[in-house]
Amino acid sequence: MKARHKILLRNFLIELIVYALLLVLYFWGALRFLGEPLNRIFHLNPLVYAIATLILIVAQGVLLEWITSFLITRLGLEKME
Repeated sequence: MKARHKILLRNFLIELIVYALLLVLYFWGALRFLGEPLNRIFHLNPLVYAIATLILIVAQGVLLEWITSFLITRLGLEKME
């Protein structure tokens, strides 16, 4: 395997680990702090629940990408773009 491929594979694995850790933290935080309020909204007004969860999905994706990009840049890893 070429040196460049090894570097890309290493960077990919590091990025995967960072994503996994961030997702576990997000999942724990979302269950702990948003579980009960979202459950109440779901039972009171499903339309508001649907809109709220869509907003949370988009916000989660943006925040996760921002944090991961920040960490990858700080670690000095090459992007695969």
